[in-house]
Amino acid sequence: ARYQNELAGVDTELLAERFYYQALSVAPQIGMPFNQLGTLAGSKYYNVEATYCYLRCIQAEVSFEGALGNLQRLYEKAAKMYQQLRKGEGRRLSPSKKRGKDIKRLLVSFMYLQSLLQPKSR
Repeated sequence: ARYQNELAGVDTELLAERFYYQALSVAPQIGMPFNQLGTLAGSKYYNVEATYCYLRCIQAEVSFEGALGNLQRLYEKAAKMYQQLRKGEGRRLSPSKKRGKDIKRLLVSFMYLQSLLQPKSR
């Protein structure tokens, strides 16, 4: 269902997500479904959801090797976004835009901190 979504343009994302959660209910020790859920999550919530999925995959009893590379790419994106946010801190914004910017700053800063706390020797 996920590949149908990507290749054929058919909106099957929810169906794919359901199948991956069913796979986890059958074999919770296998991390591959978490990797796929991370891929489905995409960049939602500034990659926080995908990061959670990739971390769960890596910590599973039977992890998936590709999750580590996926996680590293997200951390690199977080570092870039964090630096960009720091450059634009001095601007004045309306209250509604400030709230959105504050949420983005919180999530991107969280991701950047998470990347700094990860062991380097994996």
